[in-house]
Amino acid sequence: MAVLSVSDREGNLEEQENERELLLSMFDQSAVTVEGEIMTITIKSKYFILILRCLYHDHYPSHEPPIFTIINMTNSPQCNLDILRLEEGCGRSFNPGECVVYKWVVYLDEYLETLDRFVIENTPNEPDAQEEEEEEEGGEKDDDDDEIVTDLESLAITENFTLEELQSNVEFQYNKLLSESEFEKSTSKLKVHTGHILTERKSHFQAHVCRVTCKNDIDDALATLLQNSKIAAATHNIMAYRYTTESGTIQQDYDDDGEAKAGGRLLELIDLMKVENLLVVVSRWYGGVHLGPARFKCINNIARETILESGLYDAEQGKKRKKKK
Repeated sequence: MAVLSVSDREGNLEEQENERELLLSMFDQSAVTVEGEIMTITIKSKYFILILRCLYHDHYPSHEPPIFTIINMTNSPQCNLDILRLEEGCGRSFNPGECVVYKWVVYLDEYLETLDRFVIENTPNEPDAQEEEEEEEGGEKDDDDDEIVTDLESLAITENFTLEELQSNVEFQYNKLLSESEFEKSTSKLKVHTGHILTERKSHFQAHVCRVTCKNDIDDALATLLQNSKIAAATHNIMAYRYTTESGTIQQDYDDDGEAKAGGRLLELIDLMKVENLLVVVSRWYGGVHLGPARFKCINNIARETILESGLYDAEQGKKRKKKK
């Protein structure tokens, strides 16, 4: 290995810490664990489970990828995944100077979802015992709910806060900053959906999402938001967007608005959820208490929750994006 300068070593440590914070902010604590220099990530789909275990070292990411292994934890004697091929694919995707573990997680997640589709397409449609019991009792199964839950599980994104914690943290829900009706009055073209307020140690977070198809839509939506004096007065209005032009070109960008690295994390959340033509803005009102890495969990969780509430999350659209890759 190459001899590292002091600046390279410090830069690597900073990049490693940023990557760990990103992954911890996007996944449930049970899915990502960090013990010293070893990070373990559990990746689940409907039928399969993989574990990605990475050992960080001084030369990552400037020169070498982390030392890693992939473990098949699927509880089935008939499941024989090509782990060697997966590890080779991960190794080839590394570019010196770029953190790669997030990319590996996405790669493995999409691999498992491809296997899921194969299993579903090649499995006879036979009702299981629970479905038969529900039918006998006159119950009905909600197919739409199952589809949403399955897709979220395959994305491996779960809440970092319990329902009780969310309820206790929303201290001033009565003072919702901008209602749907107010947005509709502001513009007849765009509909901005605003979520509830999350309070964490005196800091308040609120997400706003909007369907966009061009740069003018983004400018219009941001102008509409900033017409509200409380949003305009927020300490940070973190923004990320992604849309596809009529020619098929993907346009995406973000703005930290002073909250370093938060915008990039929002953009990666959009990509991980496979949402197209979306603008996400998270307003933060700083309460005087430094949150450290917990602020990224708050930002990403309130953004994801609001995307789901808005109805702009489309599971079928996410599947189409994966097929194009």
